[in-house]
Amino acid sequence: MKKKAIKIFELLVSLTVTFGFVYLFYKVIGFGKFIRFFSEINPINILTAFILYTGSYITRAFRWKIVLSLKEFKKLFKITAFNTVFNIFLPFRTGELSFFYMLKKENIPFSESAVSFFSVRVFDAISLFSVFGITLFLFLNKPVLSIIVFISAPFSFFIFQFLLRYIKHEKVQEFGKTTLNFKNISVLYLLSIFTFFLKFTAFYLILPKGIKLSFVESFLASSSGDITTILPIHGIAGIGTYEGGFAGILILLGIDKQTALLSSVFVHIFMLVGAALIAGFSYLFLRK
Repeated sequence: MKKKAIKIFELLVSLTVTFGFVYLFYKVIGFGKFIRFFSEINPINILTAFILYTGSYITRAFRWKIVLSLKEFKKLFKITAFNTVFNIFLPFRTGELSFFYMLKKENIPFSESAVSFFSVRVFDAISLFSVFGITLFLFLNKPVLSIIVFISAPFSFFIFQFLLRYIKHEKVQEFGKTTLNFKNISVLYLLSIFTFFLKFTAFYLILPKGIKLSFVESFLASSSGDITTILPIHGIAGIGTYEGGFAGILILLGIDKQTALLSSVFVHIFMLVGAALIAGFSYLFLRK
């Protein structure tokens, strides 16, 4: 009964966040202005952005190839595509369960999928905060600090590797010794950073020409928006929470509300549509 009440509460919070944001967007921007800006999007930029966004899935699939015994790239790409779209559209991060289900169908034991999944999610988090720090310092015109963040961030992975030694499980111990070596940690970090570079560059390209947002500002906002995905509760399909992270940091840094809100909505729509298209392609052409 208690669990059911919690689920109902989480659903009500998600609905409130989503419809609250839609109302805020209507009052601040208006749907007429949104449509006008939508007509200004360059089709070539959309195509280029989609190619880059697909590239971010490819780099993520290569990361799974490093940490899993499953090495067939097409299967790893399909798992990445399905896991991403389930994560976006299913509530309360329940989409993560699809990862374990799909790997079980590939005869990967839960112990292996769990330690691999947790490790890559740690890489995701540290790399994302690294990108956020790099772009924040670039925005503040402090490039030396950006370089320091980029160089120092990978060392936090070694702390994670050290902590794994205290988990007395055979699979975890083996994973820490054989997979999380210096070479793999370096490659995983660079792949994670490159993944965010491809993804956030795609987000920048789809912005209409009427939205005056610099490359660095767009990167900073995109990383802030992605940080909201760590939250246990989101709006429906992330609507409201993602925009809150994306637009919120821009408004805090002095960007006007209309530019911040409009850019957050265009980026989120592209992400939702892009994830659905890639998952649909995977379902149609990579099933076997």
